[in-house]
Amino acid sequence: MMIIDSHTHMFPPRVRDNPPLVEDAEFAFQLMFGHGGSRMVDPETMLSEMDAAGVHMAILCAFPWMTLERCGENNDYLLEVAAAWPHRFIPFAVTNPGMGRSAMDEARRCLEAGARGLGELHAQPQGFDPNDRRIMSPLVELAQAYDIPLMIHVNEPVGHYYPGKGPVTPETIYRFVREFPDVKLILPHWGGGLPFYELMPEVAEACTSVYYDSAASPYLYRSDIYRLAAAAAGSRKILFATDYPLLPYDRTLSDARTGIGDASRQEDILGRNAARLFGVDIPQV
Repeated sequence: MMIIDSHTHMFPPRVRDNPPLVEDAEFAFQLMFGHGGSRMVDPETMLSEMDAAGVHMAILCAFPWMTLERCGENNDYLLEVAAAWPHRFIPFAVTNPGMGRSAMDEARRCLEAGARGLGELHAQPQGFDPNDRRIMSPLVELAQAYDIPLMIHVNEPVGHYYPGKGPVTPETIYRFVREFPDVKLILPHWGGGLPFYELMPEVAEACTSVYYDSAASPYLYRSDIYRLAAAAAGSRKILFATDYPLLPYDRTLSDARTGIGDASRQEDILGRNAARLFGVDIPQV
């Protein structure tokens, strides 16, 4: 069974080695990493842990930086890492939609260089409104032109607070989905609960191009969410994801396998769905 982790993060060495040196204006980074307590890894460490867990490939996401300078540095590093291990890593690129034409130029530059998606975009720390058509339309048009997905951070509207929890909820992102129904969209962290609204026929119809990833799932939900979300939205729309290195693979994979249960559904969620989305060939046994 092929396992693809559809949501991980990797930082460039200058950030990884000296997190306190990142400017205070990047408040989301300072909140989550500036104190030095949150884990960051190099590609060799990540590959070793992927191998130990039986994870074949991973999507590399940059941090949702405010400045395009930081975005560009992180993007360049992910492209470099993915070029060194092309059969293990798929690079995404990040930009800040609120920065206008320069943001689009950065996204286009990375897509031309081999990025396979855009994200993780995060409205709160990056300071943009996902329902501002003026700034989002160019990004959506770019994603559609390159036939790649957007990944936009979504949070559940209730429950406990944690660093990174923001105001983009299912209601917010559903307005985006209705405005741009044809763009491929990955909603992390179970889309803040949006898959359960797909029990409403009109929501399911609007969300035909939406995928939900399970990043950080053990921090948020019981493992039953895999089975329940699959029943509500369909197992082919769910992508196994970890938010690595936030959580170790033994915990996230155990949680996923327990929650999914059915063997065929495991193949879909753990790897086949992502392989289909990103055009990865699955070896025939």
